Amino acid sequence: MPRWRVARPLLGVLAAATLAACGSSATTTAVPAPQTATAAPSPTPSALAGRPLIPVAGQPPVTGHPWYLAVGDSVTSGFTVDPARAGTNSSWALQLQSMLAASGRPWTLYDTACPSERTDTYSTHCPGRSQVPFLATTSQHDAAMAAIAAHRADLRAILVDLGSNDLLRSVRTATPVGTEIGLLRTALTRIVTDLHTAAPGVPVVIGNYYNPLANADPATRTELTTVNAMVANVASTTGSRLADFFAVINTTPNATDPRLCDYVDCAHSDIHPTVAGHARMAQAALAALGPA
Repeated sequence: MPRWRVARPLLGVLAAATLAACGSSATTTAVPAPQTATAAPSPTPSALAGRPLIPVAGQPPVTGHPWYLAVGDSVTSGFTVDPARAGTNSSWALQLQSMLAASGRPWTLYDTACPSERTDTYSTHCPGRSQVPFLATTSQHDAAMAAIAAHRADLRAILVDLGSNDLLRSVRTATPVGTEIGLLRTALTRIVTDLHTAAPGVPVVIGNYYNPLANADPATRTELTTVNAMVANVASTTGSRLADFFAVINTTPNATDPRLCDYVDCAHSDIHPTVAGHARMAQAALAALGPA
């Protein structure tokens, strides 16, 4: 996978979207030893060709069975470059399923997350749709809305983790940070409001962004604080709940974090979560949902 370098500190808020595929079920693997985090690029569609597929997490909802919806990009899809995890899915959205069951909520996951998804492609065509069979001819928005319309009575929660690739694009296009934050605020508000309208009374949870380069580039910490303050405001103004993904991954937010590479896959020069990182994100989502 080719590497790229970016001078702007906004890189630290990126969780670049990449690859997902067909299948289900999660497995666990060993957490890599702590190393220095570096960033791998988001693969282009051509770069995805021939890579081992990461199974799509969850299954379409079934009438009469409670379910929850996850909307997102490669973090939510469970993407990894770790060869030991090829062919399995350990995403936070899928790990949440067993946590919910343990709390007396046997809900099943429907995960529409798509590689490289941005807030503007969410309603059109996901760049990585070739890796998600049911999105081959539809948008993630339409797939999610169709499932809600058909199985609204059994829907228990909606979880949204989008925007990392909007931030990545702002780095590539040299968009000012303030401009990108404003654009992302508008897009997230629109997406979340549409979900509330489609499923009134169903809790909607928005995830904020963790910082995979907090150790490698401390300047990213300040910008991420501003971005996450915006996400918290969107959650508040739309009547949504906030999953604090930042807090569970960046356990030492204002200094060098000795545990960051336990939760971010530094061992493979990747900024996606490890299995342990996904588990902590699932715990944050569970906390946002609250008790049964």
